[in-house]
Amino acid sequence: MEPIIQADSETTPCRIPKQLVSVVVINYNYGRYLRECIESVLAQDYKPLEVIVVDDGSTDDSRAIIKSYSPRLTPAFKPNGGVISATNRGFQMSHGSVVIFVDADDYLLPGAIAAHAQALQEPGVVRSQAYMTVLHGTELSKSRIPGQCAAEGDLKDVVLQRGPGSYVCSPTSGNAWARSFLDCIFPLPENLKGVAQDCLLMDTAPLFGKTVTLDRRVAVYREHSANASAGIAEVNLENIQETLVRYEKRSARLTEIATELGHSPLLPDWKVLNWRILTLKYLRSRLARTPEAPGIAEHLRSAFKLSGTAIKKSMVAGIILSIRIAPTRMAVGIANRVIHLRTM
Repeated sequence: MEPIIQADSETTPCRIPKQLVSVVVINYNYGRYLRECIESVLAQDYKPLEVIVVDDGSTDDSRAIIKSYSPRLTPAFKPNGGVISATNRGFQMSHGSVVIFVDADDYLLPGAIAAHAQALQEPGVVRSQAYMTVLHGTELSKSRIPGQCAAEGDLKDVVLQRGPGSYVCSPTSGNAWARSFLDCIFPLPENLKGVAQDCLLMDTAPLFGKTVTLDRRVAVYREHSANASAGIAEVNLENIQETLVRYEKRSARLTEIATELGHSPLLPDWKVLNWRILTLKYLRSRLARTPEAPGIAEHLRSAFKLSGTAIKKSMVAGIILSIRIAPTRMAVGIANRVIHLRTM
């Protein structure tokens, strides 16, 4: 850590020591991508830096790859327990006042850590997020994740009023977190099977402070068939049901944290204000041929409760109507284009 240099005079500024950043790489059978990920972290121009790689019981060559980087990183080898379990282990081992979790199939871009660390120096900020470039095979695309402009600022009222997934944000490797926030919510509950660890952080972070969104790309998101989210991308009956169950788990966790902090989350409103959840419930009813479906008035009302312009609200209402009047196969096709289950 850089020492504090005392000012010689009133015109000589003091140098403030940089905060330690911990990067926690989470790996499970991603040996084919792991070196690129680790190298991207070690090549960052920021210090002091602590690198921890948690291997969640891989059966490929991951263990040997991780060992080959000793002593430049701290390894953690554990039996397979899932991504939340691995994330808990990595956080427990970390010491930084800023923590970055990186999926082993992603990798960081130059300057990412320095940019996040600077953003998290601002008072009241608990999360720094930025965009990720999408890698298709071996080619970097022009597209980014998230595709829309990510939200920032004080988002507490948004999540209290609208619940999980209520604002646009970047996935795991595009974020950095203040330890002051993480200390309040870790360890994450490992019984929430099927819920991504980044969702638990995104949902609750606004209750503890502000979010800064950097107008730059800080990491690469690798699209491949083994992505944890790849299998849940298609809108079908099984994936719809799993998404709705995940939403209930996220809602319960967010409600628990908010209540502990003395807030009164508007849980009854979350589902009726979320047009995507209502649409999935409608499609589930249609595909399963059950009568449990939101009425058309309730469904359309969710579109006009959205924030944004009248044009945006009208477009969503049009999508809802199209799905409700189209033949089932076409309705599912429309939903596939506008609802991304991997982000829910």
